[in-house]
Amino acid sequence: MDEDLKPQRVAISIHAVAAIAMGYLSLIIASMYRSLYSIIIGFVLLIVIGFITERIVGEKKGIKWWFGNGGFIYILIWVVVWVLLFNL
Repeated sequence: MDEDLKPQRVAISIHAVAAIAMGYLSLIIASMYRSLYSIIIGFVLLIVIGFITERIVGEKKGIKWWFGNGGFIYILIWVVVWVLLFNL
C-alpha cells in the first residue's frame, strides 16, 4: 500500500462508516422528533469525527484536506443513506 495515500484512505473509511450509521440514526431521530434535530446532530458528529480522524492519522492536515477527504464524503453518503432508508 502506498504510504502517501494511507491517511486519505483512513479518513475516507472512517467518515463513510460514520455517515452510514448517521443516515440510519437520522431516520430514527426524524421519525421521533424533527428533521432539524437530526441535521444538527449529523453536523456535530461530522466535527467530532474530524477530530477523531486527526488523532488517528497523527498529524494536522488542515481544513481543506479534511473536507476533501472526509467532510464531503460524509455529507454525501449521509444524505444518500437517509433518503434511501426514508423511501423504503
